[in-house]
Parts: sequence; structure tokens; C-alpha cells
Amino acid sequence: MIRFPKIILIILVVAIAACQSNQTEKHAKEETIPTVSDSIEILTNMINNDSADYKLYAHRARLNLEKGLVDPAFRDLSYAIDMNPNDPDLYILLGDIYFIIGKKENCLQSYRKAAQLNPDSEEPLLKLAETYLILKEYKQALQYIEQTLGINVENAEAYYLKGIQKMETGDTTNALLNLKIAGNLDSTYYEAFMQTGGLYTAMGDSLAIDFYKAALKAIPDEERALLLLAISYQENNNFDQALSTYQKINELYPANKIAFYNTGYIYMVELMDFEQAKEAFHQAINIDHSYVEAVYNLGRIYEETGDYDLARIQYKQALELETNYPLAIEGLNRLDDRGE
Repeated sequence: MIRFPKIILIILVVAIAACQSNQTEKHAKEETIPTVSDSIEILTNMINNDSADYKLYAHRARLNLEKGLVDPAFRDLSYAIDMNPNDPDLYILLGDIYFIIGKKENCLQSYRKAAQLNPDSEEPLLKLAETYLILKEYKQALQYIEQTLGINVENAEAYYLKGIQKMETGDTTNALLNLKIAGNLDSTYYEAFMQTGGLYTAMGDSLAIDFYKAALKAIPDEERALLLLAISYQENNNFDQALSTYQKINELYPANKIAFYNTGYIYMVELMDFEQAKEAFHQAINIDHSYVEAVYNLGRIYEETGDYDLARIQYKQALELETNYPLAIEGLNRLDDRGE
């Protein structure tokens, strides 16, 4: 029996580090320091005129951190903390800096200090939960998640993190429950919908489609959600919807080789439309000349349509890209057996 490479699937990776970054961005929007300027140069002039205003140093530290300038951000924040050691927001930002430079224990100490200064604040508790999740210290993470929910039972991010904690510890049922609660509390919670969809995808459940659609309502036309939606349609034999979604991806993101490859796979295996399949595989190869699955499948089409010399060229090319690629070896053996 002739075998084909499977459609290309994407494995969802739990993006806790991205969540950490999102928390920093959210904090930048919600913190109490007035947005006096988004220009470091203007802020520097303001500091020169009023060097006693710690908020100016903190604001410049945040701007420098956004630009990836960690050292000047750390210096400014140190000045700010020296001037006002009782502002919890400063310790949250300090924890973010320590996180970026890999000093996890200093990071945790800073978040704990922020929580101590403002016991009713949810943000430092969530920061602690995130960091412990990254460190895979799940018991401590859950402790801070539950503390957050004790302050605010409708905190969507706490439920999201709890869902991730349950998923990481193998409790899929409760992972789904908490991720769904997060999505119900916040209809714009893109990552909660994506992680829920990812779990259903791993379970082979078509409910994944609904959650990828919800993610696309939160962030319309986002590439990853579109691709996973298309793959879910394909996995559930809804080929028309899959093809139309792949087409949309390739219109919006013409460098997405997976969408072209999976389009070719549908046309080749499911619809037996070899011309459309060839075009899609060629597109994928044009994007990535080392795309061995697409190179092989192009050869498979040539073999199917009787272009044996071209098929042999493709199979040999696949072997050049990946030594001992088994499907290419099988293809060459078939051609040899036929005397082609």
C-alpha cells in the first residue's frame, strides 16, 4: 500500500512566558504613573528639571524595558525605589526585569514584596503564579492562583492560569473547566480559547472548531487560529471549509507553507485533483526549498500521473534533503519494480 506523509499538524505549546509578557503590557496600561510622554528624550529633560519625581524615573524605566534596554531600565527603577520604597508597582516592574535577565529568585522576591505592600492586589499574586508555572512548581502556582480568586472570584486570568496548571499536571477535565470559565468571563481571552481548542484537538474532538472560532472573534484573522481552525476542519473531513480557510490564510499570510502543503494534501488524497495539488505543493516548496514532505508528494503525483522520470527526480531530491527518507526510498523501489 502506498503511504503518504500526513497532513501537517501544529502542537500548541503552553505560552506562559508570553503570558508574562502580556502581564507586563497590561500593567503598563493600568499602572498609576501618568503617561506624561512616550519619548525617552522628553522624559530625560523632565527628570533634569524635576529629579525628585520618582514616577518619572519609573516611567522611563518602563519605556527602556519596552525597548529591550534592561540596564538603563534597572538603574532608573533603582532610583525610583530609593525615592519611594513603598510603591508596590515598582516592585512588580522590578520583578519583570529580574525575570527577563533570568534571576528567578529575585523575581519572586520582588513580586512577594509587591504583594506584601498591597495585600488586596491581584496582580502580584498572578505574577507569582505565572513564574511558578514557568518553574514547573505547580503546587506553589496553585496556591497563588487560589489567593487571587479569594480576592476576586471573577478574575479570568486566574482561571486561565489554573487551567494551565491542571493541564501541565495531567488533569485534562479540570483544565478544560477552568479554561472555559476564563473564556466565559472574558470573551476577548484569545489564549484561553486557543488552549481549550488545543486540548480538544489532542482529544480528537470536533469541539476544537468552536474554540478556534471564538479565538478568531477575539483576534480576527490571526494566523495561528486560522491555521488550527483549517486543520480541525480537515481532520473532521470538512474539506470545503478547510480549503476555504487555507485559501484565506494564504491570501493574508502568503509565507505560510503549511497552509499550502495541507491544501495540496487535500487535493491529492481526498479529492484526487492532481493539478491543484501540484500547484499547492509547488507553492509550499517555493517558500521552503527544504520542505521534504512537499517534495516527496510532488513526486507521488508525478508517479500517479505516469511522469515517472519526474517522479524519480523528486524522490531523489527528497533523499538529498533527508537521508534515508523512508517514503522516498519506497517510491524509488516502486519505480524500480516497474522498470521505470
